[in-house]
Amino acid sequence: MKGDDSDGRSCAWSTEPCGWAGVVGYDGTRPDRASDRLGADQGASWSAQRTRAGQHQLSAEALLRCLLLGVWNNLSDPALEAQLRDRLSFRRFAGFSLSDRTPDHSTLWRFREELTCDGLIDRVFDEITRQLEQKGLIVKRGTQIDASFMQAAARPPAKPKKGEEGSTRPSADTDARWGRKGNKTVFGYKVHNGVDDAHTLIRRMDFTDASITDTEPADGLISGDEEAAYGDQAYYTHARHARLKQAGIKDRLMHRANKHHPLTPRQKLRNRLISTVRAAVERPFAVFKQRYGMRRLRFFNLATNRTQCMLAGCGYNLQRAAAVLFPRRKPA
Repeated sequence: MKGDDSDGRSCAWSTEPCGWAGVVGYDGTRPDRASDRLGADQGASWSAQRTRAGQHQLSAEALLRCLLLGVWNNLSDPALEAQLRDRLSFRRFAGFSLSDRTPDHSTLWRFREELTCDGLIDRVFDEITRQLEQKGLIVKRGTQIDASFMQAAARPPAKPKKGEEGSTRPSADTDARWGRKGNKTVFGYKVHNGVDDAHTLIRRMDFTDASITDTEPADGLISGDEEAAYGDQAYYTHARHARLKQAGIKDRLMHRANKHHPLTPRQKLRNRLISTVRAAVERPFAVFKQRYGMRRLRFFNLATNRTQCMLAGCGYNLQRAAAVLFPRRKPA
């Protein structure tokens, strides 16, 4: 059955129009049953997959749900394949009946690679964020920006022996780089988040190698419709202060001292007050690393690791939205 988009195209993964039909909570509920979806006119052109049974088509939404289950439960693709076959809760969330054939690990991997193409994962993230904004969960009182290191899956390149030039053993991940922040040195990547301060939902994400400084992608993390922007000393520049002022956004970036201009007592007090507010920006990073197992990334290139981190951002926002919309009652 063809989709009802104006150009008549439909997603090749399924006979149904491709898209994300509503925000889906982790507990299997659908907080938003609206017909909003990512239409085929937004760039989805996924080729059908074959299984041992012949031409077996899977919906894009079902595969996306499967990848989210993998993120939430810190599962590799083979482990996710096994859990989808074994666990009724996984089948129910992904929309598979007991008789339906579930995707194997190679299908899951190929679908993730398709999400990487043409920025499709960004469209998924933007659509989820848009629906959360419709629900009134994104308040726009302020955006908190920060970045965190993610260690590469590959070992770093070996140091050359004395008297030799170049590296004797290059890293298997050619995109990863060394990064340093304070006394911490990491070989890998860096995730940059712009978080709404009301419910710590992620509004903007960026993913770079670890050598990129925090301040370089910072302007892209500020949406432009918030009342204030919060960040630590790494983000403050006179040029950014001027841009925020011109846009009508309150500058809540912590001031930093230099050898010629030490901080005044007033600036130190201001920094302390800002730090108490912006501390909440660490929550998504804590969830990524402690619950989603992303202290060390799984893949060996920037593009696929970026897609996995964007999926983690989608999964975090959905779980956080479900926690806000359907809070668990504490036992009396």
